[in-house]
Amino acid sequence: RRLAAIMFTDLVGYTAMAQRNESLALELLERHNTLLRSVVKQRRGREVKTVGDAFLLEFGSALEAVLCAIEIQSVLNEQNKLVGGAERILVRIGIHVGDVIHRGGDVFGDAVNIASRIVRFAEQGGICISGQVYAQVVNKLEYPLIKISAQSLKNVEQRIDLYRVVLEPGVDAPHKSSKAWSRVAVLPFANISPDPRDGYFADGLTEEMISALSEVKGLRVIARTSVNHYKETSKTVAQIGNELGVAFVLEGSVRKAGNKVRVGAQLIDVESQEHVWSNQYDRNLNDIFSIQSDIAKKVADSLEVTLLKGERARIERKDTESTVAYVAYLKGRTLLHDRSEKAIKGAKEQFELAVREDAGYSKAYSGLADTYMILGDYLFSPFPSSLEEAKKHIRKALELDPNLAEARVSLANYLMYSYDFVGSENEFRRAIELNPSYASAHHWFAGTLDQLGKIDEAFAEVMLAEELDPLSSAITLSAVYRFILTRTFDEALKRIRKLSEIDPEGLLVAEAWMAYHFVRKEWNDALLYLKRMIEADPDDPYLDMDLAYIYAVTGKRNEALLLVEKLKAVPESARIKGNFLAFVYAGLGDLDECFRWLDYAYDRREIFIGWFRRYPLLENVRSDKRFGELLKRARLPP
Repeated sequence: RRLAAIMFTDLVGYTAMAQRNESLALELLERHNTLLRSVVKQRRGREVKTVGDAFLLEFGSALEAVLCAIEIQSVLNEQNKLVGGAERILVRIGIHVGDVIHRGGDVFGDAVNIASRIVRFAEQGGICISGQVYAQVVNKLEYPLIKISAQSLKNVEQRIDLYRVVLEPGVDAPHKSSKAWSRVAVLPFANISPDPRDGYFADGLTEEMISALSEVKGLRVIARTSVNHYKETSKTVAQIGNELGVAFVLEGSVRKAGNKVRVGAQLIDVESQEHVWSNQYDRNLNDIFSIQSDIAKKVADSLEVTLLKGERARIERKDTESTVAYVAYLKGRTLLHDRSEKAIKGAKEQFELAVREDAGYSKAYSGLADTYMILGDYLFSPFPSSLEEAKKHIRKALELDPNLAEARVSLANYLMYSYDFVGSENEFRRAIELNPSYASAHHWFAGTLDQLGKIDEAFAEVMLAEELDPLSSAITLSAVYRFILTRTFDEALKRIRKLSEIDPEGLLVAEAWMAYHFVRKEWNDALLYLKRMIEADPDDPYLDMDLAYIYAVTGKRNEALLLVEKLKAVPESARIKGNFLAFVYAGLGDLDECFRWLDYAYDRREIFIGWFRRYPLLENVRSDKRFGELLKRARLPP
């Protein structure tokens, strides 16, 4: 037994290459082996063995191993400049230092196991080292070392700190986010059922797989909103992976015929295009939960992510024994993503069918709660009664499953609307602990944090939501607002352009431009975009508020007051009237009326405090002592 530095190398894409062109693959492997052996010999390393296209190497010190790795990548980089893309040799290298046991020319021990696990965290043409190696070389290299993060490795009890060696320009591969290795996108499962009307089943299964994988804390799973952009796409896995910033893509197909279902799934490494894992399941429909849990466990295992006991239990749970209830739930979730009144009420009917079929189906109650919250929020039904209906279903869902993240988020939103902001914060934190990849939870959590005055943390939550759901129009618009409010206009413009690419015909683009010009007091430009929105929806009271404010600050007081009268007719049940009128009166400079309507809003539990805390044009309100008094009444920090 002795201390040694262990290096593992991996030839990127070799398996896929061998399937496409075996003779070229063998030629490249021979060139690869010759080059590596030459450098290793010069650097006094010992070749322990090769395993396929991988080398296991031993060095007397961590520094010798890292210098050898740098030279390997440098030599390969120079060689790659002389050949075409198909003949380039790209290698990943992982290095760890620790005790090893020598037996029969081979080496064994934790150091070998850890080095073999580390290699996959290296970039193409890059080097990844453990924290133990970092400690021995940090002051002895000319190259920067960037920390990735502490990772859980398969069959390793403690988390391991990992670092990336930043090589010279041209030597290192194009840099991706160091977080990308743990990011997975579940692409929409293709519906190959005989009946095209069964498309909801493939959509629902996609969402269920996202939900199952999201419960694994070692993974970051892209949200449904973003992956749905790639439904029936002609883009390659590499293009999709690069656009979403993920290292792995799970894709599949579903064929449903009567009570039989066939599900095919494959996990693909974005960089190498290799299939990391694949399988096909032919089962009865009532076995769908075991298919979902098996896919989730196989993905976690393939990515060497350790499943905690609680995570495994949640993945393996069977939500309902009723296939009728399950199918109704999938239909409901699919309909709920269409925010039209007809679709939301259709979703409500499906969730009600699900709970009639299985009164113990917690997810169906959570779906009902979400439906009532949306009906009230979109003013399709009176908000107070919708909120109370949602509360009833939230309680039932949590009674059946206290660890259901979706229900915890619904409860957090309910508590926010009930002015229990601390309780809302606690529930959001609990939900995110249960499901760290729940993009909407991070997004909505920011609203509660705004009420509590935790503006920086709210900003961070929106940024995390954007990372988890990069193609969500709603989250991108929230990011626009965040950057506008901090006057980081260059970043706001980047998000507006991104929003234009995501939804070029959508009104959210006009809203983003309007908000951008509004804060900058570019009233003519703001008015241009606002009028486009009013043409599309002339009855939206939010737009009346914005128009009244512009009139107020541009000397058109009479026009502003006409809109004030219109806003006073907004139903009290909408719980937005006081907020709107206070904003307009702030623009008119009438702070007495502004605070009268703020008191009105507070008494009716309208959600407005976060907005008035941070909006740049409301400094005249915040500087008035009455605003501080209002915060005290709401039991909120100044």
